[in-house]
Amino acid sequence: MALSRVQGEDELYIGGLWALRRSDALKDRNITHVLSVVGFNPSSLKNFKDEPWHQYGSGFRHMTVDIDDVDDTNLLVELPQAVKFIHQGLQGQEAPTDPPSEHDAAAPAVDASSSPSAVAAAAEETVEAGLEGLKITDPPKTKGGVFVHCMAGKSRSAAVVVAYLLWRYPARFDTVTPSRPRKESAQEAVQAALDLVRCSRPMAEPNPGFMDQLRLWWEMECPSDVEGHHLYQRWAYQREVEENLAVGMAPSRLRFEDEHARPHSEDTSLSLRCKKCRRTLASSPFIIDHKSPSDPSSPTSPSSACPHHFIEPLSWMRGELEKSALNGRLLCPNARCGAAVGRYDWKGFKCTCGLWVTPAFSLQRARVDDVTKPAAGAPGSGSKQGLAMRMGIRMPPRAAPREGNL
Repeated sequence: MALSRVQGEDELYIGGLWALRRSDALKDRNITHVLSVVGFNPSSLKNFKDEPWHQYGSGFRHMTVDIDDVDDTNLLVELPQAVKFIHQGLQGQEAPTDPPSEHDAAAPAVDASSSPSAVAAAAEETVEAGLEGLKITDPPKTKGGVFVHCMAGKSRSAAVVVAYLLWRYPARFDTVTPSRPRKESAQEAVQAALDLVRCSRPMAEPNPGFMDQLRLWWEMECPSDVEGHHLYQRWAYQREVEENLAVGMAPSRLRFEDEHARPHSEDTSLSLRCKKCRRTLASSPFIIDHKSPSDPSSPTSPSSACPHHFIEPLSWMRGELEKSALNGRLLCPNARCGAAVGRYDWKGFKCTCGLWVTPAFSLQRARVDDVTKPAAGAPGSGSKQGLAMRMGIRMPPRAAPREGNL
């Protein structure tokens, strides 16, 4: 199947490289824009060197995103410009192009990965509001069609089309509870968008690395600036950590999540405090959801057998982590305390519940107190007991009132 139309109101097509040979078939479908998620350099097309690629796609607005179909390829950084190009084509807008470079002479295309500044500069002439502004742009009188392809129309092109659908029609793919956090709905939303593509192209199957990135794309709310998003920066840092660990080294660069926290993420409903000196070590935004392998859908409760609280690396660990050791102990940062509160291992370790965490920063439940802050307006939130809970003071248990005192 060389060419498949994605179900919906848009003239959006997905396919393989060979569909470019049939320019007449593309024009019959009113296709005006072609997005090639594959390179046209001689090394990637060495098996097709006799094909006259300079003739294929010459009558279309053409953009190239040269990436490989491997799990560790960074697809996320390419998605904003790819999504913008698709939307402009479907709305009948002129899309920006760069002059073909020397190695692209075989196929007039825009190499989006090598000249993002030129693409962004040209885009400002047609869409001043950027990617977000495209959502409210009045549709032109004549709409066009867009063909997205890679080599086989299976992984790379499918991933880009899914990314576009998630950006363009978010409410369509979060059908359970639209108000729930994006992180919780990422799996279902990405799968729903992929299922829609598979209705017309059953072979569509992005590789596992692309699927993970599509879930992050959804969680980030499909931003116009991916590299500036805190979730992307954390994801990119984790990739750096993995690269260092692959050669047996601790990370050469340290990132502490509390130094990159967003203003509206100051959720302190749960805090973990040193049992000895009551110093706060971690709060809710930096406590990692601990899910049992036996029941992945449910996080383990504090009363479970797991002896660990897994947390993000925080700035109070700086002195220990700057030693560049692969593992070690975590001590309370209070200079007068210095109690051992946990341990870390960049390579990760396995919890007694069976969950493997990598990298692992653990606070031992026996060494910390879980302090829960009652929600505003909750019963007891204004009482002495509620005040004590907010301040982390352990109050003695109160005896139940006798009937005669009622």
